[in-house]
Amino acid sequence: MIRQLKAIWERRDIVKYLVTSELKTLYRNRALGYLWSLLDPLIMMGVYILLVVVIFQHGGPQFPVLLFSALLAWQWFTYSLSGSVTSISGKAKFIQTVYFPKGVLPLEKVIVGLIRYLLGLIALIPLLLIFEANITLNILWLPVLLLVQFLFTVGCSFFCAAFGVYFRDLQNILRFLLRAWFFLSPALYLTAERIPQQFQGIYMLNPFAALFTSYKNILVFGVPPSKYILVASAIAIAIFLGSLVFFNRTEQDFAKAV
Repeated sequence: MIRQLKAIWERRDIVKYLVTSELKTLYRNRALGYLWSLLDPLIMMGVYILLVVVIFQHGGPQFPVLLFSALLAWQWFTYSLSGSVTSISGKAKFIQTVYFPKGVLPLEKVIVGLIRYLLGLIALIPLLLIFEANITLNILWLPVLLLVQFLFTVGCSFFCAAFGVYFRDLQNILRFLLRAWFFLSPALYLTAERIPQQFQGIYMLNPFAALFTSYKNILVFGVPPSKYILVASAIAIAIFLGSLVFFNRTEQDFAKAV
């Protein structure tokens, strides 16, 4: 585990190169360029507002900004996992001819997703003002929440990258799992407290239940993160460390398997 982290750190120049290359590839020859990082969650927000507020007449006056704060985080997570599934299997010749720590490949997807998230914050700031968010010092919790999500996303991405080498249908399966995961998390409804009390304990084993609620708390409501963020943090650390151990044990077989 420590060897894996050390190897990635020593080859951080590769990570930087891969991140820069992917960002250029993503936005090259696109008229709006980096604005797509803002438009993607905004368009999704518009669709859900039409569905929830206009058609079903639910939500509230701050629903758009609450939804957008969750969509930004979710977009980062889904981009990272979807890309990590083929991050190794899609680079067979590269892996078979050049030696480098394979962990840099899924890590690059997570970092690109994080950069897209940070760009999305540019659109979130005016929304906070437009919808009269209660901005307090609790917004300083944001780096902590980002660290929790980063660890959890890296861990899940490492697992997806490793399993993606052996199970080529994982990308299709993951698409349905992520869709279900989103609707089982408090993104479209305001808080996790709407879940019946008898299911609260099990529900909070979903890290995004605490993360979505916490993002909404600190960015919009101006209150501290959910008390369940400690549970999400513990799960994130466990997934992160477990993925490093698993990835380290399977890495030597990737060249043959791809």
